Amino acid sequence: MLGRVARLYRSELTKAWRTKLPYVGLVASALMALVARQSVEGLSRPGTITAPSYFAASVNMSTTIIVPIFATIFAAMLVAGETSRGTLRTILVRPVTRREFLTAKLLSGMTYLFLLMLANVVPALVIASGYPAVAYADRGIGLPGPAQQVGIFALALALTLIPQAATVCFGFFISTLAPNVATAIGLAVGLLLSLEPIKQFVRFGAFELETWLFTSYYDTAIGIADSKASGIYEVWGQWKVWMLLGTSLVSSLVFLAVAYRVFARRDLNA
Repeated sequence: MLGRVARLYRSELTKAWRTKLPYVGLVASALMALVARQSVEGLSRPGTITAPSYFAASVNMSTTIIVPIFATIFAAMLVAGETSRGTLRTILVRPVTRREFLTAKLLSGMTYLFLLMLANVVPALVIASGYPAVAYADRGIGLPGPAQQVGIFALALALTLIPQAATVCFGFFISTLAPNVATAIGLAVGLLLSLEPIKQFVRFGAFELETWLFTSYYDTAIGIADSKASGIYEVWGQWKVWMLLGTSLVSSLVFLAVAYRVFARRDLNA
């Protein structure tokens, strides 16, 4: 099974890089590092910008705007693209199970997500190296050292990937339901963008929809890391982090369970 999934996965990556969309997303994510630089320098007083504060701004701009949209579009195309082209039956007549086919598709979506994040992190690190680790006014204050800051932001990036992975699972789920690529992309991106304003207003007593959606936690981990790097007391074991983990993991499991179930029962001759 693993060998067949690996071969399908390599094939998926080869097909993906023949199209333009993956490159557009990567370039857009990388450009956020430059946009963040202009934004931070325009809003901050001279001498107050530090490498951690700039890096946090760059990653947050990418992971709240660019990464979710392009990851959703890419994931929404994974299965719907085969449906549109009519190649599903051709692929599945080979000694490949539907589960193996979906697993290879999902892995390619997660790989693209990782590359989207990396496309922003790498130029952001290069630009951040031009800023001081500590602002002039903060010298002498007990701030985390360089090694500690690296560890803080590495953990924050790992945590940030979790709700982003749930976004990929959401797009993947839509892809298994949609009859064609246009419908899949429109439905997935439309729902994702619609949730942002809607979740602010849906409240029933103590219940707030925003609290229970994984999309509310895209910037949580980096925000905590930025505070810790600035000397503000923050802990990882707080309710926002637990909600980040809980909402993202539960949502991912539900999306994947339904996607695999629906696709396993799908009539490919219809």
